[in-house]
Amino acid sequence: MNNTVNKDAEFFDEHFEKCVNEVNTTGKIILAYDGVLNSETISKLETEIEANILDKNLPKSVVKKVFFICIESLQNMFIHGHKDEHGAKHNFFILYITDKAVKMMGANLIANSAIPKLSKHIEKINSFTDPAELKTYYLEHLENNELSEKGGAGLGFITIGMKSGNKLGTSFAEINSDRSLFLMEVTINIE
Repeated sequence: MNNTVNKDAEFFDEHFEKCVNEVNTTGKIILAYDGVLNSETISKLETEIEANILDKNLPKSVVKKVFFICIESLQNMFIHGHKDEHGAKHNFFILYITDKAVKMMGANLIANSAIPKLSKHIEKINSFTDPAELKTYYLEHLENNELSEKGGAGLGFITIGMKSGNKLGTSFAEINSDRSLFLMEVTINIE
């Protein structure tokens, strides 16, 4: 039996609990998941998200935005999440509702070396005040076709920003000299 304690898993569990407690003071949880993401899990979460969101009697446009943003975020976490030294990916996902918005939090591992580039990318996305300018940036990014080593062109965060109509909230919590927890919070206004 392996007695090695996975510090990354403990770190994620602690942050998940902390986020759940914070959410419970500001809103109501629609769905919370803490664990490994794979195709099967994402498929199950999609079904739960859809059922739970439809249950809230929100405007159709809000439901579509929430569903798109959740799926895009889960896919990003699955594809781009970093692995720990044991080859494990760590993630959590929280979807909740307040009086004025539906909010999604997603967390995954990130290599510390990738933080500056990602931070710069998110800052650029958040710098646009006009949705048309963000769309132009998206089209330019698409045209330049800058692919990462995992095949992404950084379009996921741009589309999430476009769909939500709000700034992307992000933070990093260092686990060790190699890895950090990357947390993104997206707000979808209830129109």
